[in-house]
Amino acid sequence: MSAVSPRLTVNFLLEDTVLFGGVKVVLRQADLLHRLGHRARIVTPGARPAWYPLQAAFCRVASLDPDVVPAADVQVATYWTTIRPAIAAHGQALHYCQGFEGLYTHNQTDHPQIEDAYSQPIPAVTVSEHLAQLVRERFGRPARVLRQPLEPQFGVDLERKDVPAVHPRILVMSPFEIDWKGGATALRALAQLRKDGVAFDLIRISQWPQTQEERDLYEATEFHCHISPDRVAAVLRSCDLLLAPSWEQEGFGLPVLEAMAAGVPVVASDIGAFRGFAGSAAILVPWDSPTAFAEAAQRVLRETGLWLDKRKRGLQIASLYDEETCGREAVEALRWAASGGWSHEPAGLKPSTTS
Repeated sequence: MSAVSPRLTVNFLLEDTVLFGGVKVVLRQADLLHRLGHRARIVTPGARPAWYPLQAAFCRVASLDPDVVPAADVQVATYWTTIRPAIAAHGQALHYCQGFEGLYTHNQTDHPQIEDAYSQPIPAVTVSEHLAQLVRERFGRPARVLRQPLEPQFGVDLERKDVPAVHPRILVMSPFEIDWKGGATALRALAQLRKDGVAFDLIRISQWPQTQEERDLYEATEFHCHISPDRVAAVLRSCDLLLAPSWEQEGFGLPVLEAMAAGVPVVASDIGAFRGFAGSAAILVPWDSPTAFAEAAQRVLRETGLWLDKRKRGLQIASLYDEETCGREAVEALRWAASGGWSHEPAGLKPSTTS
């Protein structure tokens, strides 16, 4: 292995800086490294994000071509389109995988290029074990798992009573237009819940405005569009239940972890991402069954003991994602990449940093 300096220089290559959870996670990782004394930079053709108080260095470039990307110990690809730019830049390329884009439905014409990018022989860090397994087994590449750093504002509201409200607030996050987020399933479940006589308010958070198609399924009582992470946390803490009906394409599902940190119970899809970290805290049901989501939601809201148990278990799991732990694991993984240690490990036997 080659020697690695105590202070790492790390570039995170981003296509853009629009408000999305995957972008926020990258910005958080850069900030954690910055606070630990490393040289972390966001390198992107996009504008500096006004929606996030970035502390790490920000480098706006005309493109991600190798002649304009600054040199670094580690060049972190954050999306499939940035894998080749990371390889071409000066420094060790590392792929930060938050979801396998080759399973998405909106980009099927890109799937061959995605497969080719994932086949490049560079190490990866992923946000979940099922993604690490995919990278190892399908593409023969070494992979480690990094825990998601939770922002402090997603902590529990200690002043609220430990019971769901008589007229509960049910939250559904993520854009309705991204089919694999399962928004249509959630709205159909809520329509069924209302038909069964359950009174509640639907609270929606999305990056995009509410469409007529969404209203036709079930119109939100409150619709919050393109709001900052601080505001998301405030809305989340005011709710009694989160529905997370993602399909198997989900890489991690950060809103589920954020809800658990806020003491909000969760009904989620029984998929690899949620089984990996939320299985003992969330109620998991079939991803494509509005009836199952409606029945589980009604049960957890009516049974105070169950609601309290899921709240308690969620808080316990969320406590494992503190910034100090996540920052330490990120540095360890970056040193693993920069030193070349990854090249000496059998791809199918990569250790997970959360094991």
